Amino acid sequence: MDDIPVIKDYQLAEYFQELSADSLYPSAGSSAAMTAAHAAALFAMVCRVNLRKIREDSSKGKQGSENRKILWEETLHQADMLIGRSLSLAQEDGFAIKDFVEGCPQGPAKATDIPLEIARCADKITALITNALRESYAPVQADAECARCLAEGSKKAALTVAHHNLPLLSPEERQNYVNQIAELEQKNV
Repeated sequence: MDDIPVIKDYQLAEYFQELSADSLYPSAGSSAAMTAAHAAALFAMVCRVNLRKIREDSSKGKQGSENRKILWEETLHQADMLIGRSLSLAQEDGFAIKDFVEGCPQGPAKATDIPLEIARCADKITALITNALRESYAPVQADAECARCLAEGSKKAALTVAHHNLPLLSPEERQNYVNQIAELEQKNV
């Protein structure tokens, strides 16, 4: 495999062009991670709208804004961190594919570990949205719900990738990964 492209440097159209090319990367794992990043970014927008609304309400003398402001500032910080983590995982997926293709002994494990990390990251995004949704300004609740759907889809896609990579592992390694996949599939946020 040639040099791994830097996913976060792509313009959106370039990313989709590269994704649709006849190559191994970006592919399913990076797509799951990019969907998680998309979910976290959309939810970060929801956080920022809520913070703007709180500032507007505060300037009009409405009470009770400080606790909501702290909630949304902390939630925004977490959402921003999850955007970065998702983008990093999209990139790490490329390195895992490269290691596997080049015959690195850890390649199969990495090709399974990264999708599992993507699923865990998507779980965190889903939980973050779920925990803050009822406090959200009504006009952006649909955006938050859409972000949650994207995160849930990211998790499902990442677990699908991990499941398809199981045959790459030795029988001794496989059971550990089967258990991790099952645990993540059963985990309810």
